[in-house]
Amino acid sequence: MTWLDRIQNTVFTIITGDGKSYTPLWKGGETSKEFNEATYEFNGLDGGLVARRRVKARQFPLTFWFTGADNIDQTDAFDTSANDQRAWTVRHPYYGDITGHPISIKRNDNNYNATEVTVEFRETISGNPPAQQISIVDEVAGNYTALSSTSAANYAAKVNLKPADVNQVTSLSQKIDAQVSAAMDAVNYNVYVLAKNAMFDDITNLILDPVDAISAMYAFLSIPSQLVADVSIRLELLNAIYGSIKGLLDIYSANNKAFFESVGAACIGSVCNTLVNPAAGDYLTRGDIATISDSLTSLYNDYLATLDNAYVNITDPINSFSASQETQTGVQELVIETIANLNALAFTAKQQRIIYTDINTNLILLTHKYMGLDPDDVNLEQFRQLNNIRNNLLFNIPKGTQITYLV
Repeated sequence: MTWLDRIQNTVFTIITGDGKSYTPLWKGGETSKEFNEATYEFNGLDGGLVARRRVKARQFPLTFWFTGADNIDQTDAFDTSANDQRAWTVRHPYYGDITGHPISIKRNDNNYNATEVTVEFRETISGNPPAQQISIVDEVAGNYTALSSTSAANYAAKVNLKPADVNQVTSLSQKIDAQVSAAMDAVNYNVYVLAKNAMFDDITNLILDPVDAISAMYAFLSIPSQLVADVSIRLELLNAIYGSIKGLLDIYSANNKAFFESVGAACIGSVCNTLVNPAAGDYLTRGDIATISDSLTSLYNDYLATLDNAYVNITDPINSFSASQETQTGVQELVIETIANLNALAFTAKQQRIIYTDINTNLILLTHKYMGLDPDDVNLEQFRQLNNIRNNLLFNIPKGTQITYLV
């Protein structure tokens, strides 16, 4: 359809929330849209990383005129209708029917016989808006970011840093980097390099800006949770990193204790991020979930016990140390919400059953009997892996063989 056809076949009409229709004169059209986005900047690196998400509401600046001897009365009636809070429908020759709301209305009566009206109009979602749902993944990630800020500030308030502290933290960070580097995948490599460079740049300025240094370590320690790997592999890596961080306490100082409290919390937070981002097949059974949940509980209990042992009363002003309430509250919230999510998953997870075959049989017959066959052989492969069936056992499973299946 040509622009001329659009103008001739469609009358510019505004149907306000009270149901009244207005057909003023109009001219031209204009629209714009913006996107939800987030920009991430890194110290020591020019530019930024932009993450673009869904489109926001379209915007339509409308200009139209009420004309004739009764132009004032027409505009007054329109102005009254505009106060109704329900959505408008604007039938525009260029853009079709648009449902939305006026954000601002400007009226100009400077000309005789014509009143100009300017409206900033924004399109809205029709019908009921989607119910707000906060995913556990977003909630844990958001709390990890909040913990980063809180923990970094608490660390900075506690420490009296010297060049020896910078050397110790640098040495530890190099060890952690080697652990992460050995597990790195192609998907996360670019993010890893950016975070690594930012971390070492900020550690160089640890004495002058400890907040940025700790925040950069939080960003770096979040990377293991994003790796394309099974939960068990990511968890093993983070447990090793935690052990490295804890090892810093071998050098006895209040500064190192404060570092362990802050960066150890980052490691636990990254474990929480890992556990709410499982790979396919990670949580097949309630037993799998229980094992994973116990590993987080065990790590957290070790962290608390280590902080308790590190406590030194304020009567010893040189060595005094106590954990920060804000940091500990943040870590506790992360652990509790992660375990609560795992418990919820456990209710819907399958349970393991064990039997012993009473006759000679094979993989297909057993899968059909205990898990059912499917067109894509998903159950067949899962049953095979679950029981480590390979080689000759693929064709003949002897009587008396222990078999595990899921219900």
